Amino acid sequence: MYVTSNSVTDGHGCGRGPSRHGRGRGQGHGTCALPTIGASRPLTNAEHVAVVEALDDEYRALAFYAAVLDRFPDAMPFAHIVEAEGRHAAALAAVLRTDGRAVPENRHLGSPEIRAEVPASVACACDIAVEAEIDNVGLYVDRLLPAVAERPDLVALFMRLMEASRDRHLPAFRRWTAGQRFRGGVA
Repeated sequence: MYVTSNSVTDGHGCGRGPSRHGRGRGQGHGTCALPTIGASRPLTNAEHVAVVEALDDEYRALAFYAAVLDRFPDAMPFAHIVEAEGRHAAALAAVLRTDGRAVPENRHLGSPEIRAEVPASVACACDIAVEAEIDNVGLYVDRLLPAVAERPDLVALFMRLMEASRDRHLPAFRRWTAGQRFRGGVA
């Protein structure tokens, strides 16, 4: 069983610090300090599959959030979270490179399938993002963390990625959507 609380606390937070565009919340400075993955031993097949699945999930989120921004430039919170998804994908790609594995391209970025998923409003896009972030947490808890249980470095990385979805992205999308509904507007 994995604890899904804020148990991994090394490094800085993944929030936006005041030095970033002069606004924001969180304790970081616009970056997410992710655990370093060492090459203590090669990835097992199950660990490799888990890293590639996690990377594909991050790629998909990045592609959807970028497509939302193409339709609604500067839409919040997508404008901030798309950057985080890019950092998360880069951290997972680094694991593959460290292991001497090929890093797959983001097949979702700019795809007609992803573009077709972008709804007619930012509020609806936030609703979709809420579900996607919930699914992301479930993916880590149910499949990905068990697959890397013997690799503390991967467990630490996967926990940080899951916690980013659960503790930062999900609340940001929920706050934005609730704020729009409270104001009676449809963004």
